[in-house]
Amino acid sequence: MKGVQLRVKEINDAGGIKSLGGAKIKLITADSQNDPKLASSETERLITTEGIVGFIGAYTSGTTLPATEVTERYGIPAVVCAGSPKITGRGFKYVFRAHGEVFKTARISFKFLKEIGVKTAAIVMDHGAYGSISAKVCKALAPNFGIEIVHDELFPTGTTDLSPVLLKVKEKAPDALIAVAYITDALLMVRQMRDLDVNVKALIAPGGAGFNDLTFIKEGGKLAEYVLVGIYWSPDAGWPHNADFVKHYTEVYGEPPDALAEEAYEAAFVLFDAIERAASVDPDKIRDALAATDTIWVAGPIKFSQPGEGFLLDPMLKKLGIEEQVGENIYDNVVITQVQDGKFVTVWPESITWKGQTIKIASAKPRVPMPTWKERGLL
Repeated sequence: MKGVQLRVKEINDAGGIKSLGGAKIKLITADSQNDPKLASSETERLITTEGIVGFIGAYTSGTTLPATEVTERYGIPAVVCAGSPKITGRGFKYVFRAHGEVFKTARISFKFLKEIGVKTAAIVMDHGAYGSISAKVCKALAPNFGIEIVHDELFPTGTTDLSPVLLKVKEKAPDALIAVAYITDALLMVRQMRDLDVNVKALIAPGGAGFNDLTFIKEGGKLAEYVLVGIYWSPDAGWPHNADFVKHYTEVYGEPPDALAEEAYEAAFVLFDAIERAASVDPDKIRDALAATDTIWVAGPIKFSQPGEGFLLDPMLKKLGIEEQVGENIYDNVVITQVQDGKFVTVWPESITWKGQTIKIASAKPRVPMPTWKERGLL
């Protein structure tokens, strides 16, 4: 929410939507409480009662999927934040996603793992919408990178004991553990990995989830060190405007932004930029302006796939029942971050090229392989 609020403040403080005579943005909020049914009803209330002309959200795929069914039915443009490929795989005309979905984060994570010499991996993910689809994508992608999956298992979100799963991982002794878990489960995972002396060369979280939450570092402490995240944004990545965003956010809120704050900030940028270019509050004109987006912002380039193009991030998505992705950012903006000395730093790729311009991305070298718990003095 803070990311959206910051972008609203920036635009309103700078004179509002200039193409609409300086009109100020009014932000109206709703809380789904992570309940899919409530997400649907609250989205309908925002449209029919509050009269919104654009939609931003939600945090989880499980609530974004039903919410965007409502926005599509009413023809309201939605810029989403959640990562399931199904969100843009339904042929909807009014749904757009600037950030990396699960396929992008998984693909770049595997590319990195291959580069550091990983040959075997285990997949351990939560049973929610994002974890379930992530596990399927990772299993399908692994052979393309010469990585054998020696164990894969889903666990209930909010579990109190991951030791049965982790002991199976320990028995298989993979080079890497590929994990998706929200914050409570992510903290439990590293604590029990330490307690059970489960060691891998790399622990990586495609998409981040709880592993990319600043709370993971605050509460995990030394246990969080060396953890890798395949994520769509990092505070020290060298994208244009990124340093200014981090500086302004920190000044306003007294703390640096995490990836969730940036995700919301960028979604707000995309929607409000489209309204500025549309010079209208007509949802259809805003939708057309969104479809024409071709820019670069704090997490990289943004350009959306169009209906009928047959765009897919990879043909393997057809195995998941997805024939085309509409409103998906065609660029792979995913970076690899790592917890080093108590903070997230970008470690890969070193740089990218966009429209002939070379942009330095990484700020540090990856620390791999991960030392054992005993070598770290934590066991």
